[in-house]
Amino acid sequence: MTAECGKSRLEVAKERLQAISSAFNFHHSFIEILKTVIGVESESENSDEESGNEDSTKEDANINLSDNEPETDKAVISMDGIANKVCLHNFETLQYMMGRPEFKVARKYNAKALDIVPDNFNALWNKVYILISENDSIKDDMLTNAENILQQLETVITKDKKLMLIAKAEVAGMHTLLQENLKTFLNSVALYEEILDELQEFSKQSLSDIENLVLIWKQDLVQNYARLTYGHKHERAIAMASDIVKELDHHPTIFDKDKARLWVNLAVIIQHCVPRYERQFDYSNIELSEFPTSEHCYRKAMKLDPENPRIFMQAGREQRKRAKTVPGLEEAVEWLEKAMEGEGMETVKEYLLHHIGLANQSLWQLTDNPEYRNIEDDYKFRKNSHNDNGPRLGSRVIKPPNHPLDFIQIPPPYKKLHKSTQWRFFNPIVRDINNRYYLRAIQCFEEAIRIGLEKCLYLTHLARLRSSALDLVKAGECLLEAEKEVLSDMVSPDAVGVSLYEYIGYHEETLMMQKGFEHKHAEKIKSFYRESIRQSTHNSWKPVVAFHHLLRILYKQLEDEGGFDGERDRMIAQDEYFLLYMAIQEAKDPRDILQTLTTTAPKIDLISRLIQAFHERNEEFDAEAGFTYFSVLAVFRKMKKIKIGAENNDVETKRILLELAERVARQRIEQPRYLRKEYRILYELIGEEAHQRELNSSSLDCKLAKLQEMKMKIVMTIIFPTMTVGCIRSMEQC
Repeated sequence: MTAECGKSRLEVAKERLQAISSAFNFHHSFIEILKTVIGVESESENSDEESGNEDSTKEDANINLSDNEPETDKAVISMDGIANKVCLHNFETLQYMMGRPEFKVARKYNAKALDIVPDNFNALWNKVYILISENDSIKDDMLTNAENILQQLETVITKDKKLMLIAKAEVAGMHTLLQENLKTFLNSVALYEEILDELQEFSKQSLSDIENLVLIWKQDLVQNYARLTYGHKHERAIAMASDIVKELDHHPTIFDKDKARLWVNLAVIIQHCVPRYERQFDYSNIELSEFPTSEHCYRKAMKLDPENPRIFMQAGREQRKRAKTVPGLEEAVEWLEKAMEGEGMETVKEYLLHHIGLANQSLWQLTDNPEYRNIEDDYKFRKNSHNDNGPRLGSRVIKPPNHPLDFIQIPPPYKKLHKSTQWRFFNPIVRDINNRYYLRAIQCFEEAIRIGLEKCLYLTHLARLRSSALDLVKAGECLLEAEKEVLSDMVSPDAVGVSLYEYIGYHEETLMMQKGFEHKHAEKIKSFYRESIRQSTHNSWKPVVAFHHLLRILYKQLEDEGGFDGERDRMIAQDEYFLLYMAIQEAKDPRDILQTLTTTAPKIDLISRLIQAFHERNEEFDAEAGFTYFSVLAVFRKMKKIKIGAENNDVETKRILLELAERVARQRIEQPRYLRKEYRILYELIGEEAHQRELNSSSLDCKLAKLQEMKMKIVMTIIFPTMTVGCIRSMEQC
């Protein structure tokens, strides 16, 4: 081929290769994402500002850039075979082509892919890329080879839709090989959905030669739905997954173990989607009875693969959550204990002990008939709700006043907890200390603490059991230990920190009420409940009981008017009370309380007043309080709507946010609790700033501006920590 318009043959070849990729956005987009992950600047680089997350950097990427071959067992395709290997080899080729290219290694993986499937679209594209990118002094015969392949690819684009579907499916699989985060799962699922929709254009007979590939794509889509539905809404997941699983369950070429895995994934999707159906989407045209229950799915999976202990583990976990009777819970324990006896289950023994402990805890409550103690009974509120001059119970607040009210004018808390969360509000008191289920629960948690890594979770449960026996000293010791564990301030599927600080607050409140309500102690307790709320901004799908606890304490403080040092303190308590009162009042579901904090202008104005008041008063727990409400505003994209500070602009808002975060960092350094690395880095930057001010160099302003920028980035990382999307942790996978 001759040069065109003064361009060399090489330049023309490069343009043709780029055009082929651009013609198919799925291919072009994946390469741009790959470049971003491995550190190559790209004009098409996507911003994550909308999502509130900063995408993982090269260190977080699930890519092996060493000279050794990547692990081949990381492929996401559930069926082993040709498609699995080709997809993986193409992925390996691409990662060595981009960034700092290692074409020798890339050629090796590319040759492996072409040895298996010589006409594979992605492998041929990679081969041309290597040929024309390795150097500018390419030999004529190599260039001719590249041009011939380009001609072949252009023919495929216009004449062979099936090969393009295969190419698209490989890219869908590559997305979750690249990184397991929200973006990659969404991209992968979207591509697979497009592929299945496009398959409708083909007759069944015309697809006979790629039937096995279609089976792989469907299995992969169901697996990705299962990983995606935890903490993320996906409208098509349950209907699509259910149809696919029912279809493949009768397919003669799929192994029983693969069918079992499909049923497990469907169970996971159902247990995360069905309870949220009505509140997330309009499903008026769908009957939930059309879908099997998660229990049915697990029983199918256990029957298909009775030797897989991980299926019994997941089935036992779900049965433990759903069972309401002694036989049902005992069956859950039986399944979990059977899983613990399985081969290779030592690595998840702590997890199994945790769920066996929880099942026995539920069995104790069913068999011992414990007394349920409500801490509200210790509060003797004045009955102002029935006074002719005061508000009635359940009064609706639209816009609270900006001046102190007499207590009789303040509506009391009235909205009760949802029944699904009441067990976290009441503390059961054991009647028979020798109840075998109670003792077994304690034994399981103690063993899990001894051998496990996630001690924080187990210590929290053990503290609850100790409190049930009225052993508040040992309960307090467990909670102190739990605070030192990494999960106490870490984003995780269990939202451990939310429950931990909620229960620490409850424990401290119990201790306080044994002596009588006291304002100073109440301020400390409120800080624990606020910490639970702050951490719930990372896990907003978990109902937050702390709102109700905090509201109760604020109401008691407002009743005890003599406990305030002045009108400012009373006004702060009143503003926070009305903020929480309105949020709880408006929320239709306990998981919505957090979001309703910022849904109206009056509530945003209240948060603005509170942040400014906490910043100016600057007492022991005020910095954490202000930072909590700043976090809520940031997570729900309302930072630009607040009015804080004398200047009332973005600069002033950022200054106050930084000052509150710096105060929190200084406090955290001295506290015995686990210290996240971001707080330590922020503390070090504060020290560096002070050092630069002492030096007072000519470039001081420039250095201070740089430090301010670095500090703000760290603060945003604290507010928006990275969380891996995926409903099944590695220890839970079948």
